[in-house]
Amino acid sequence: MILLTLLFKLGVRFAIFNFIWFFIELVRKMLTGARPPFLAEHYLLKAVKYILLVNITFAYCLDFAPKEPTYVLNWQKLLPGGLILMLYLLGKFQKQQEQLQFFGAFQMPIQQQPYSKNAEIALLLLSALTFTGLYFFPYLSENFIALWFESNIRSLEKAFFLGFIFQVLGFFFVLNIFLRILKAFSPKPPGPKAPQESDDYTDFEEVSDQHLD
Repeated sequence: MILLTLLFKLGVRFAIFNFIWFFIELVRKMLTGARPPFLAEHYLLKAVKYILLVNITFAYCLDFAPKEPTYVLNWQKLLPGGLILMLYLLGKFQKQQEQLQFFGAFQMPIQQQPYSKNAEIALLLLSALTFTGLYFFPYLSENFIALWFESNIRSLEKAFFLGFIFQVLGFFFVLNIFLRILKAFSPKPPGPKAPQESDDYTDFEEVSDQHLD
């Protein structure tokens, strides 16, 4: 029950974080004239987004002892929280790959966004390393930007209409995680062997990121 509650709460927070980040992206587009970002610019901004999300997730799973001014590193929350976060980010990466394969198979036009598979994998590794690093330096999670996000996440979570929408998204997030786990452990029926073809795929562009996943 505790794990299910943690899964639901993190799903709500991920949805609210993406909602806030949507407006940050909107401001960036207004300042840059809505031009497509360069590859380095795109992944630098995405790295900041992932690090902030890791920071917020870690801080939520971190306890603070009221009688002793010290952090409580409770692995019963930190380990599941880190796994849930990585499953969420890995799911976004896999969904991105499926979209690219779908559009590439039907030769459909894709919205112009810089994309690099190696950079996406590097972001996943960066997220895992950041979460691990915060375990050794938990005080780094208490910073101005993270506290600003935390304050706004709590305000939106308590909002009457928006809070209800985010809770619905949190429920679907829990359902999605369970479906991924069942899909990962379910036996796959043997299919016919496809004829070997030369890999003539070129670099595709990324479909624009969905802000409320």
